[in-house]
Amino acid sequence: MGIWLLVAATATLNWTLGDGRVVAETVDLAPSAEGETLTVSREKIRAMKAKRLDVIPEFARATKGEAGFWFSPYGVYGEYDRDGGTFFAGSERMSMPMFGWSNPRGAWLAVVTSLKYFVRETVRVEKGAYTVAATLEEELCRHPYEDLVIVYHRRAPGASYAELAKIYRDYQLARGAVTPFRERFKSNPTLQKAMLSPEVRIRQAWKPVPSPVPHQAPENEPEVKVAVTFDRVGDIVDEMKRQGIASVELCLVGWNIGGHDGRWPQVFPAEPKLGGDAKLMGAIRRAREAGYLIVPHGNFYEGYTVSADWDGEWALKDANGLLRPTRNGKVTWGGGRPYYMCPQRAYEKFCTRDIPRMAAFGFTGIGYFDVVSICEPLRCDDPRHPCTPADGAKFWGACAAVSRRDLGGFASESGGDWLAGNLDYALYAYFGDPQKIEREYAAGKGLAKRVVPIWQIVYNGIIANNPFTTTMNATIKDRVAQLQLVEFSARPCFYFYSKFLSSGKNWMGDEDLVCATDDELRHSVKKVKEGCDLYEKLKHLQLEFIEGHAAVAPGVFRTRYANGESVLVNYTDEAFRVGEATVGAKDWALVRERPQTK
Repeated sequence: MGIWLLVAATATLNWTLGDGRVVAETVDLAPSAEGETLTVSREKIRAMKAKRLDVIPEFARATKGEAGFWFSPYGVYGEYDRDGGTFFAGSERMSMPMFGWSNPRGAWLAVVTSLKYFVRETVRVEKGAYTVAATLEEELCRHPYEDLVIVYHRRAPGASYAELAKIYRDYQLARGAVTPFRERFKSNPTLQKAMLSPEVRIRQAWKPVPSPVPHQAPENEPEVKVAVTFDRVGDIVDEMKRQGIASVELCLVGWNIGGHDGRWPQVFPAEPKLGGDAKLMGAIRRAREAGYLIVPHGNFYEGYTVSADWDGEWALKDANGLLRPTRNGKVTWGGGRPYYMCPQRAYEKFCTRDIPRMAAFGFTGIGYFDVVSICEPLRCDDPRHPCTPADGAKFWGACAAVSRRDLGGFASESGGDWLAGNLDYALYAYFGDPQKIEREYAAGKGLAKRVVPIWQIVYNGIIANNPFTTTMNATIKDRVAQLQLVEFSARPCFYFYSKFLSSGKNWMGDEDLVCATDDELRHSVKKVKEGCDLYEKLKHLQLEFIEGHAAVAPGVFRTRYANGESVLVNYTDEAFRVGEATVGAKDWALVRERPQTK
């Protein structure tokens, strides 16, 4: 890093009040060796009574046509080439409290170190003038639980997005927030085996989604649909062994009472239509005898009135003492209308009760517990168990630690790093569709140009990932999805019966693995085997930090690892030569390069 003159930079605070008026003020940033720091006290935020705050440093501006870029923590990436528009990272949920940008005057990584849950990134363009802002929405403006602190790490002009992303990785490592796989493997052979094996998820049973019965009880509960019994799970295991699959981790989804999301937080007994507890233990035993890991899908984030465990006491409450339904009551799932669980009560009443019971059945591996890392921890206003988002993050981390202790690891739906210290695998690091982003950009829509592996640069070697919902079951999808697994350093994931919504909206794609007949079973396992064979060539890279990523030509990308290897991915229709390596059309190559100097 260069030597910077420590002079006061400024930032504009745009307060959007309840009546829609915007009050702007300019504040000084505190200079440091790293760059600049913004601090806004919680008292100030509370006193403003705003519904939104946008923080725009003077150096977070650019003009159309200038060199540079901006990116979100999920890797949504854009350049300064539009006249107007807005990118708001609210719908993404900020997986890491950071974002970055560069322009001809420098490069910056903004790291929110205090009041970091629910801070968003907003990129706005008006008449070719770009601003990159940190945004607090009403949740934090009304209820600031601590001061807002943002550290702007400055680098010289021309710094790459990989260089900026590595600042955050170094920050996480230096403060002991995470521990690399290499260290964790030494004391956890189960985790090592899981990380070096693809995951195969099997959705076994579910009720209609969306539910036609929002408020379910045992008397009006919709019928459970069965797709894969516990005996059929055994058939899948046998076929995988017959086709020569040496190592996988199975995850049973919907094995619990009521099927997938059927009666949370009630888990047991295992769904009777699948064969009940005895058959479940038999399926687990067959998987383990075959040399496979097998784990449960669970959920301690939300619950249903149909549950035998239902008690409004443990539900999340708002400031008026009312229960908070998921997505403000605008959604129903298998068990009806779900209600958020208070993280403290989830840990005290259910995680500590049920995860040990799952382990007693024989489940072993990276236990999967839904939703937690894709939605920031919410505030609970119940005076019996009040939680700030920071408190909630600690309780969810404690739940994850129970899974690590009793099963061998912890996985969840996305890569939210409020769980980074206890998270081993993200089912998808980014919920969005990267191909859709590229199509829209090509059509002149939106500010984002593509997705780059920001999250993976930070966490490869620490947390494994399947990069996108669209790369689930990649071997039955288009070649682009298969190449994305390689470019984004994925641990592949396969899903029997990923399609289950009555609405027909399938966020993991319209292609699916099924096993209703023996021919379907053999074909599906064949596709899993293709993914296993791919991963066998690349799985050692799960232990390595990613040191660089860049386009070496239009449609050709290099992901560079700390061990001196690089993966070259060519999305074009023609072979391309990179140094001494040739990458075929729509293909990839693993190459060893000369050591890079820092």
